[in-house]
Amino acid sequence: MTGSDPAIRPQDDLYRHVNGKWLREYQLPPDKVSFGAISEAHERTEQQLREIIEGITDPEDGSEAQQIRDLYDARMDLDEIERRGMEPMEPMFADIDDAKNKAELAAVMGALPIGGLIGMGVGIDRKNSEAYIASLGQSGIGLGEQYYRKPEFAEQLAGYRVFLERIAAGAGLPDPTALAQRVLDLETRIAAAHWDNVRNRDTDATYNLHTWKEATALAPQFDWDPWLSGITDRPKDLFGKLVVNQPSFVTEAGRIWADTDIAIWRDYLKIAVLRVYARFLPSELNDANFEFNGKLMSGLQERPEQWKSAVATVNSNLGEQLGKLYVDKHFPPAAKDRALEMVDDLMAAYRENFTNSSWMSPETRQASIEKLDKIDAKIGYPDTWVDYSKLKITRGKLVESLRAVNDFEVKRAFDRLGKPVDKTEWAMPPQTVNAYYMATTNTIAFPAAYLQPPFFDKDAEAAVNYGAVGATIGHEIGHGFDDQGSKFDGDGNRRDWWQPEDRAAFDTKTKQIIEQYNALVPEGLDPEQHVNGELTVGENLADLRGLQIALAAFRIAEKRRGNDNPDYRSVFLSWARGWRDKQTREVTEQLLATDPHSPNEFRCNQVVRNIAEFYTAFGVVEGDELFLPQDQRVSL
Repeated sequence: MTGSDPAIRPQDDLYRHVNGKWLREYQLPPDKVSFGAISEAHERTEQQLREIIEGITDPEDGSEAQQIRDLYDARMDLDEIERRGMEPMEPMFADIDDAKNKAELAAVMGALPIGGLIGMGVGIDRKNSEAYIASLGQSGIGLGEQYYRKPEFAEQLAGYRVFLERIAAGAGLPDPTALAQRVLDLETRIAAAHWDNVRNRDTDATYNLHTWKEATALAPQFDWDPWLSGITDRPKDLFGKLVVNQPSFVTEAGRIWADTDIAIWRDYLKIAVLRVYARFLPSELNDANFEFNGKLMSGLQERPEQWKSAVATVNSNLGEQLGKLYVDKHFPPAAKDRALEMVDDLMAAYRENFTNSSWMSPETRQASIEKLDKIDAKIGYPDTWVDYSKLKITRGKLVESLRAVNDFEVKRAFDRLGKPVDKTEWAMPPQTVNAYYMATTNTIAFPAAYLQPPFFDKDAEAAVNYGAVGATIGHEIGHGFDDQGSKFDGDGNRRDWWQPEDRAAFDTKTKQIIEQYNALVPEGLDPEQHVNGELTVGENLADLRGLQIALAAFRIAEKRRGNDNPDYRSVFLSWARGWRDKQTREVTEQLLATDPHSPNEFRCNQVVRNIAEFYTAFGVVEGDELFLPQDQRVSL
């Protein structure tokens, strides 16, 4: 097993038993902030995408191939970016400067490709999954809210102020030092009104249904109607009902809007668009962006090669168009068939789990099975593709093309209002090395690029696949039954469908998981830099249930082959291999503060401490490092 360390016993540290030699010997190159199992798949996919893009020659004008190639070439042409200077930003700056009052400036803010002071979007209504609804929520800051208020992030906040000063200077804005401080002071005030990440996980607290009149009354000082007209030209009656995610933030945002001078708001908006586009502008701004976001925040020492930045730009802006070409070339039908077979086994294991659950009442067990049976499993790629024929990518004009993509996607989002929910739509393009569960459609999705080594190989032995992609399938299904997903029914509606005693029992298990993870500190960090158990609880529950169900599904698959005594050791080894990862300290600290996922070493080790099959497979006994007393283990 490549990269393993036999000197470390799996009973003491499964993660380092499997990955220890690799962790010791692998050195992160200067252009990477992390590398691991998922990076292997990502880099393979990245190279495949480069070959696809650079293989496009003489595309037809207006075609998706033309969009892809022209955006890629524009990102590659650094000389043209330097030659054009600040020209791409001039129309946006002019719009900001030409606004004669705050009402006009609110319209400009709504139209700009930024979050703005208050965010607005369109999604599926959590309490009526057959309809789309608009939502209002917190926005307006360039960093996570904790960076503005926690003293341990003082270095990053100081670096952010320098970054703002440098991009202001690069854009030729007057007195950039004072301007940067004014904007930082304003953002700090906005951040103080933000809800934290833990509170934002609460699907009840963030669902506050209002009429347009009620929502705007939360902040009567704000220029709502001009702002909305800048975002969309859809009829006002489509916003008769909308969800306010963080009402207290909206109220404070109105106060901030009213008592902040319009000149400061102009500075703020210019900085906001510069932050969005700095890496696509001349070297003075691009360098400032790299020094802050690359070096200080992430620990990068060198920039990635330019082609990688160009592929990433195409991928994040024209993902579905590029995905069509990727699927045609790199996703064989046999891979989809094998993955669907595994999904069937995972679903069967879940039914068995619910049927035999000792802590669920018969009513909740039956309701769980009914929800399970309604899950829509999407594998590989969409059955129907979005029509991008009206999107205009202009050769040689990078920023303008990126703005066109933003405007196209905003229009597409607001055009959903008043239409039936499209449940065929994917939230990720097929070349994404990731997977997801969506509560409002009760959907799991596994893009084509995730179904490759080291997570999936249609020709690999079953144990390898079930320990890797099998556990991921189990994880994503598990989100439908975690602390938040379990509040949605099989049709995607927010509804209490558990019996009260079952919810109480589950809450007890949830608290145990929170306590377990709160005690974990990543290797090399200080004791106070522990995992946030409340922030990560949803992912931790899904990890635990995912592996628990993957083991049961493996048993089902082995029984089909005539093996009634499966050896689970290879499943656990594959599980640990999938979490292999090395990252800079800066990234680890940043993710601890913001990421709802635990560090990979704990996603491996802490999960297996709770699983009975791990103890029998490796003979784990009291005194072993990974031993957890029976009364402290959580089983779902």
